[in-house]
Amino acid sequence: MSYKKEQCQNYINRIEGFLLDTYEVEIVYGHDLSDAYYVSARCVEINNRQNYPSRLHSLLHEAGHVILRNQEGATFSSAFPYLRLGGTSIRGDKYHRSDVIREEVLAWEKAKELSCQLGIQLDSNLWNKHRQNALLTYMEWF
Repeated sequence: MSYKKEQCQNYINRIEGFLLDTYEVEIVYGHDLSDAYYVSARCVEINNRQNYPSRLHSLLHEAGHVILRNQEGATFSSAFPYLRLGGTSIRGDKYHRSDVIREEVLAWEKAKELSCQLGIQLDSNLWNKHRQNALLTYMEWF
């Protein structure tokens, strides 16, 4: 399966609606933005220099972070006790870095669950390559 631009945009709209309705999180696109979720601003930034499939995957992944950081019950800080504020912008010690990697892996898993929930059919080959390349950057960073 390969994506069409209109299909990707439809999927992106579903994710945007979900994030806004469920978590009151808005999405901002820009050429110089990083793919990131800013908890205090309730905002996800997506770099729109990416092609549409990559944009879709990045938005799903950032939505995974939103879901993780807004889970009912156990607090995020108790689930990730070594994670420091600033996320990957600070290198931190090995415990911080391992919690960053844990969150990244779980955000990809939550993203996959969300795609099923929202009826988004992923191109498995593209999805897996994007996920693995993203995770490899964190392993290199570790």
